[in-house]
Amino acid sequence: MRRLLVIEDGTEYCEFAQLFLDGEFEIAAAQSAAEALSSLANRPFDAFLIDLRFDRARPESLVGDLEASARRLFSGDRDRALRHLQDQQGVLILAALRAAGHAQPAVFVHEFPARRLQNLRKLYGEVRTVPNFDARALRLVLAGGDA
Repeated sequence: MRRLLVIEDGTEYCEFAQLFLDGEFEIAAAQSAAEALSSLANRPFDAFLIDLRFDRARPESLVGDLEASARRLFSGDRDRALRHLQDQQGVLILAALRAAGHAQPAVFVHEFPARRLQNLRKLYGEVRTVPNFDARALRLVLAGGDA
């Protein structure tokens, strides 16, 4: 059976996957980059389902340098930098997974603009999207097709 690692700061992605993909995938969950990397060290996965926004995560669990982001991107505004890290956390986690050598297909439930998706694919390899929680589309994308 194929294995899917769901990476999110809540439980709704995992609940959706368990409800609609159970029997097709063995599903495991991680709520941070550290948890995802730990799961990957213990066993292989065939694909990742990644939440883009981690606005419920503890700030200390986020990937990214808050202070450097505040200085470089937001004129020292830590609140804006934190929101930025939260809003882009899924991509930052994917970057950490790729840097650690994990090249499995990654799926986001998000409608990225075409140019952004193209850039993500240049940077991180196989990145796919589904526009909403559609079980049929997600199955198709996880099988290597387009939604």
